[in-house]
Amino acid sequence: MLPHIIAPNLNIPVVPLTQDSFAPFGTVVENPANATGRSQELKVVKANQGSALKYIDVSHVSNFYHLAPSNKPARAVMNMFVCSPRQLESASSGSDIGQEQESKFPVQILERHPFTPQTFVPLGLAADDAATVYLVIVAPTLPFPSKTTDRPLPYPDHAPRQRRSLTEILTRAQPSPFNNSDGSSPSSDSSPGPQLPKGPGEPDLSRAHAFLANGSQAVTYGPGTWHAPMVVLGAKAIDFVVVQYANDVGLEDVQEIEIRSESGSGGLNVVIENARLGRQLQERAKL
Repeated sequence: MLPHIIAPNLNIPVVPLTQDSFAPFGTVVENPANATGRSQELKVVKANQGSALKYIDVSHVSNFYHLAPSNKPARAVMNMFVCSPRQLESASSGSDIGQEQESKFPVQILERHPFTPQTFVPLGLAADDAATVYLVIVAPTLPFPSKTTDRPLPYPDHAPRQRRSLTEILTRAQPSPFNNSDGSSPSSDSSPGPQLPKGPGEPDLSRAHAFLANGSQAVTYGPGTWHAPMVVLGAKAIDFVVVQYANDVGLEDVQEIEIRSESGSGGLNVVIENARLGRQLQERAKL
């Protein structure tokens, strides 16, 4: 039986998926020429005899399983998820979606992968496909309560950082012998490093977010990021290639939590303006 949390009546608006808006939860992988924000800051080099541009480290695939309680090594895995379209509900009970300004998707479960990021790459879906899109639903992590008798689920336990020695501090302060620059200067590479795992707490439903993605965008959930299973809306299933690490130890690979409403109604819902979906997608997504 899954653990569960009670959600009051919470409605999450949908916003476009961009790297800046998604940054606290992971990475958006897309052609930087069509993107805004961090994607434009990626290092790029020419490749393939000058016929291609290679963008470096568009997303980080890090392995934190060395911190897992089982000590069982993980391997890189590549799976495929064929995700069928989901149905939307009317935002107002008793109304028809086609006549409503808004529809909703009830979020009933969230999951996380505490020791690995997870990247979803859609196949065969055009960026301008108005009939099929997908939702990316995420939530921050609450602090784990210090006064509790509950044992946290398996989660990375970072060793305390050792204090730097006086020698190390003085060495970093010296100019570089190769370019006479300040030894404490940051690297010229502006691309951020891999995200560290989030804490062991439950999802913060009050700060959940929902993003609308198209076929030109892949997403990487940072390690330990609470997210909903992929939600496809519209005309057809989407084939996702999914890349992550795994060691086949159940709760070290994935942890799930059920979301229940306070009184059988309400709960956590993603609210979508029907104007965003277009008439064709509305017709295919309605009950």
